[in-house]
Amino acid sequence: MFATAAIRRLASALLAAALFVYPHHIFAQPAPAAKPERVPARVLVNDAPPYRILGIAHGAPAYSGIYIDILRLIAEEVGLQLEFTELPFARAFRVMEAGGADIMLGPNRNAEREAYLRYLEPPLPREPKIFLQLPGTAPVREYDDLAGLSIAVLRGARYFDRFDADATLEKIAVDDYAAAMRLVAAGRADAAVMPELQALWLLRTSGSVLQVAPYRLPGSDSYIVLARSSPLLPHAGAMEAALRRIVANGAIRRILQRYE
Repeated sequence: MFATAAIRRLASALLAAALFVYPHHIFAQPAPAAKPERVPARVLVNDAPPYRILGIAHGAPAYSGIYIDILRLIAEEVGLQLEFTELPFARAFRVMEAGGADIMLGPNRNAEREAYLRYLEPPLPREPKIFLQLPGTAPVREYDDLAGLSIAVLRGARYFDRFDADATLEKIAVDDYAAAMRLVAAGRADAAVMPELQALWLLRTSGSVLQVAPYRLPGSDSYIVLARSSPLLPHAGAMEAALRRIVANGAIRRILQRYE
């Protein structure tokens, strides 16, 4: 104990002597280099767990989920300051087309959207679509079983070409998939179609009695997209390079595992 105290006194004395003998600037540390200023990025999101999860943490809005976590990794590499705004999926397309935001997460690709959206490559992981029904109803086992059913769909969403173009099907558009499930549970729709992971998440967290039908739709590519009128468009190449790196280094796989 006494030895330790003595060592401390000696160290203090040596430091005082050094400061007396040598100019202070010799010991001054260079100021850290200023970090480059981040570029604001306006991101439109809707609550669609586990892809986009909107909540409250410490009294403030909190944003997480598979797609949001992927975007955060890209933003960290490229130097973007993400600014999230909650908006229904269908309305978000109109805002992107008008240049009112920079980024959307998860749209499928089609010619109409290509006119005003820049799709970043590579695409996000594909996700099959499934149908939810009330127990005791005739299960949907193949596409033709959809005939005569009323099907709750997300407003503005695309599923696959045959289904999207089929004008003989009765489709009821809603603003979120939780609303689609409520329609089916209340008997106001015969089935709801949605991405598989989201359906399983909602079933697990809501305690719904709905069940998964045997028929599944093939998954389509989903993307991170930029508005073509966005000031971020010159960063598209850097964002794609970052996305390729996090695919290659397994970061996306680890994100997916967090939400299983």
